[in-house]
Order: sequence, then C-alpha cells, then structure tokens
Amino acid sequence: MRSFTAKEATKFFHSYELKCNENLVQEWMNRKSTKHIGSQVTEDDVWEFTEWWGRKDTAYEEGIDDQTKINRLLEEITRLKKEKSSLEKEKTDLELQLGIMPF
Repeated sequence: MRSFTAKEATKFFHSYELKCNENLVQEWMNRKSTKHIGSQVTEDDVWEFTEWWGRKDTAYEEGIDDQTKINRLLEEITRLKKEKSSLEKEKTDLELQLGIMPF
C-alpha cells in the first residue's frame, strides 16, 4: 500500500486553509508513525498535523528533554511578562485618553 506524499498532504492541508509548506509537512510525516499513514490524506491527518504544529518548538513538543522544556518555559515566561507590561501601558494610555485617572 502506497502512502501519501508530502506534496499531496500539503495540497490537501491548503484546501483547509492551513498556511504550511511542504518541508514542514515532510518533517511531520518523518515524525509520524508509519503504521498510521494511510494511502489517502484525511481530515484526521489535518487535525493531527495542526496539533503537532501547535506544539512544535514549545515546551510541549514530544520527544524533547527536560532541560529543553525548562528553557522553553522560561522563554515563554519572559515573553508573557513583556506582553503584560505592554498591555498595562496601553491600558493606562487609553484610560488617560478617556480622562480616567489610573489607580
């Protein structure tokens, strides 16, 4: 039984409005268990790919060691602190524009 190619999968994923490229799909296919690859690309593959893609390069990526997870979580904490600070500044600026004195 022939399994689908990265090119076929990419084309199918594009029909679901996924903005992915063939190299990314090939990486997913290389990590995917070969017993689960069918001859046709299915909607289940779309969901599986998007779940894999959403976890890729995060602390929740499968197969990474604990130190990598910790480093990625620390990076995420730093990013979120910066975002929080930026949002607090934006909130204060908007309150001042409305004449609301910040507490």
